[in-house]
Amino acid sequence: MAYERSGTGLEFDRVAFFSDAIFAIAMTLLVVGIGVPSDLDEGLREARPEIVSFFISFLVLGNYWLAHHRFFAQLARIDSQLMLYNLVYLAAIAFIPYPTALVGKFEDATVTFLMYAIALAVASLMETVMFARAHRTGAFRTSLSPAGFRFGVTASILPVLVFIASMPIAIWWSTTAGLVSWLSVFILEAVAQRWAPSDERELFG
Repeated sequence: MAYERSGTGLEFDRVAFFSDAIFAIAMTLLVVGIGVPSDLDEGLREARPEIVSFFISFLVLGNYWLAHHRFFAQLARIDSQLMLYNLVYLAAIAFIPYPTALVGKFEDATVTFLMYAIALAVASLMETVMFARAHRTGAFRTSLSPAGFRFGVTASILPVLVFIASMPIAIWWSTTAGLVSWLSVFILEAVAQRWAPSDERELFG
């Protein structure tokens, strides 16, 4: 089964709207883990790790949403296999509020950080899988050149490498340093964007 933007476009739109809903719910639930303190001064000091993890997670999830939006904007159709991959991807996204809350409560616990990093690495890996599937099945509105495909795979793999690299940082240094290292995703993506094929930057930017 393949669903076009016209004719059977309702099915295509259902997938896009469902994906947006998952992102909206996940990003809203991030703040639920931050409790309202009974004592303002002491409570705010104790809530610092929760607030930091909230903003980092919001930035990361916001970046995922932007990438997902760009990806769907370039699709002409979506098939059942791509829908399945998208569900796996969204499962990782929906899971993010849980390790976010754990890291906020137990900021020095390595196991909570590892859960967090693994969930984000899975989401990034699924972006690569969906991109490759769309290219292989000709689902993009405009066919990619070989150079464009190689760039797309490389760009989508970069976050996976960052999250994997952050694990030993958290284990041997600190979980806070591991969290901060995730911000390098934005720097790497900005640098990588300069190497995108000039005639295909609309898809990646």
